[in-house]
This record gives sequence, C-alpha cells and structure tokens, in this order.
Amino acid sequence: METCLSFGEFPDFVRFQLPVLVWMGLIFVLSSLPGSTLSPLEFKDAHLIAHLLLFGMLYYLGYRALRFQNYSRLLREFSLLAALLFVMLYGATDEYHQSFTPGRRMELKDFLWDVLASVIVLLIVIVADKVKQNRGKLETR
Repeated sequence: METCLSFGEFPDFVRFQLPVLVWMGLIFVLSSLPGSTLSPLEFKDAHLIAHLLLFGMLYYLGYRALRFQNYSRLLREFSLLAALLFVMLYGATDEYHQSFTPGRRMELKDFLWDVLASVIVLLIVIVADKVKQNRGKLETR
C-alpha cells in the first residue's frame, strides 16, 4: 500500500506546504476575534493594512506551496493563477466566517482588498522572476 506522503518528502512538506496551513490558521484565529477586541489596535487604515499583509503573504506562501510540490504538473505550471484562485476562495470563506463573529461582518470591499493584495504579490513574483532570468542570461555571456 502506497502512502500519499513518504518520509523523504516530509522536509518539502514542512518547507513549502506547512507554512500555508499555519498562515491560514492565523487568519482564521484573527477572524474569530470579536470586533470589540480589535478596537484598541485600530489606527487609520489598520484594517486595510491587515488585509494587504495577511492575504499578500497567503498568496506568496500558496504560490510557493503549489510551485514546489510534486503531485501535479498542472498546478506547478499554473501556480501563479492557482494561488490567486486559492486566495480568492479563502478570502471569500474568511468573510463568510466573520459574519458569525460578534462585532464583525462580511464585506465585499474586504474581499476585494484580499484579491488586490494577491494581485500585487503576483506581479512582484513575475517581475522578480524576469529579473532573475535576465541576470542569468547576462552571467552566461
């Protein structure tokens, strides 16, 4: 009987997939906090900054997890888009989850900030890859 995760693959799981799960757990816990507990932490645009940082990092970690997994060539090749779809789905479920949290509510604009954060990081990854490719071409000359 073959297992899905062999011991030899475990370090890759810890390096690439586990951080996504931990980060998702962090977002879930933060979304579970009642609105009144967040008031002392509020400052102008704190809510916006939190969405950008939390979901931008979730995108990056999701991209890495998909890009460096060995289970699906399709997910690996389309990791930029798959990570965006993943964050969109998680952002939507996070907003729904908040609708059950006292003092919090589900808001479309928050979901849109999550998507924007993902798109920003997606563009950064694309630019960084292009810079890396060009640097490699220059070094081989």
